[in-house]
Amino acid sequence: MTVETAWVLVRLRRNPAEAEYALAESGLPISKDPGLHFDDWSSLPMEEKERRHAWIRKHGQSPFQQLGISEQFLLQAGIKVTDWGSPPDGVGGGK
Repeated sequence: MTVETAWVLVRLRRNPAEAEYALAESGLPISKDPGLHFDDWSSLPMEEKERRHAWIRKHGQSPFQQLGISEQFLLQAGIKVTDWGSPPDGVGGGK
């Protein structure tokens, strides 16, 4: 995720009424494949898998999921976000 995309998402989390302003100010290009996409956990290095497992055990959700922004908004705004999703073996499962 780009810094610009992260800025827009955090700004929307703080004040959803600023959606149009945040999108206009960000200069984000409209994605050809907007919406929510997920990483392939099987392709991640073991260190990253362990880091993400620890985060999800502690927080219960990925950083994007914690923002509470709907996929419908991403589609309408033309934003593509790649999220962690849940590990294939479930939260707190093996590495």
